[in-house]
Amino acid sequence: MDAFIVLLLVIIIICWACYRRKLSKAAYGIAALDIFLRIVCWIAQQFKGGAVDVFLTRFPNSLLGVAGKYTDGIIYLIIAWAFIILMCYFLFMTLSIFFKK
Repeated sequence: MDAFIVLLLVIIIICWACYRRKLSKAAYGIAALDIFLRIVCWIAQQFKGGAVDVFLTRFPNSLLGVAGKYTDGIIYLIIAWAFIILMCYFLFMTLSIFFKK
């Protein structure tokens, strides 16, 4: 059920970015969501065997984890490559801001 919430958040981010007509907003939003999921996964690994672990293990490890859970084959491959391209774009934007200042 929690993976559906993550998928809904991704769809909302993409629709918002299309409304604003900026790919950079989608890249920042999706990267922030993926980083948040990875932090939650790390916290769940640190608190083994408690109520926090039970609550946090329901969340997927990353956005590719959600895609891997619900798709396979060529569709997963397309989603994974789109995700990698979007993360490369995010890295390029982040580094250009870093070196600009």
